[in-house]
Amino acid sequence: MALGLLTGKLFEAQEEERRRIARELHDGLNQQLAILAVELDMLIWKVPAREKLLRASLVTLRKRAGNLSDDLRNMTHQLHPAVLEHLGLIAALRSHCTEFSRLERIRVRFTAGQISGPPPEVSICLYRIVQEALRNVAKHSRAKEAWVRIMQDKEVIQLSIMDKGVGIHPDAVRDMPGLGLISIQERVLLVNGQLDISAPGRGTRITVRVPMKWKEETK
Repeated sequence: MALGLLTGKLFEAQEEERRRIARELHDGLNQQLAILAVELDMLIWKVPAREKLLRASLVTLRKRAGNLSDDLRNMTHQLHPAVLEHLGLIAALRSHCTEFSRLERIRVRFTAGQISGPPPEVSICLYRIVQEALRNVAKHSRAKEAWVRIMQDKEVIQLSIMDKGVGIHPDAVRDMPGLGLISIQERVLLVNGQLDISAPGRGTRITVRVPMKWKEETK
C-alpha cells in the first residue's frame, strides 16, 4: 500500500512537471519562434526580386523556423496534452493517434464508444498508456498498422491497443523494463485496473480495464 501511494505521488509530480515545462515552452520558446517566422516573412517581401539567392536563403530559413515550431508544438503536446483537459479523453486519444500516424507512418485505426466523463486520474492514466503502447509499436513491433479502441461497459472502461507485429511474451513485462511495460503496469494498478498482454507470435495486444469509481473500490 505504501509503495503504491509513493508511486502515485511520483506520477502526480511527474505530470505536474510536464505541465509546467509544456507551458513554459509554449509561452516562451514557441512564441519567440512565431515572432521569428513573421519577421522572416516581412524580410522576404522587402528583398528585391532580383536578389534570387538571398530570397531563396530566407525562404529556407523561414521553412526551418516553421519546422522547429511544429516540432516544438508536438513536443509540448507529448509532455502535456492540453486537449485532454479542454476536450476530454476521446478527443485527446483521437488527436494523438492521428499525430502518431503522421509522424511514424504507422496507420492507427482509432474507434471509441460513449464514455461518460472518467475522472481526471483515469483519463491521464489511459492517455499515457496509449502513448507508451504506441511508442512500443513504433520501436519494436515492425508493424505497419495498429488499432486503438476504447469503450465503456457499465462502470468499467476498457482500452485495447493491438498490432500484428512480431509479438511479445507476457514474461517480458518483468524481463524487459526498457519497453515501458512496467510503467503501463504501474499506472493500471494505481487506478485499480486490470492489465492483459497477448501471447507471442500473434502481434501484441494490450487490454486495460479500469473501474469508473476506482477510488471507492480501492478503500
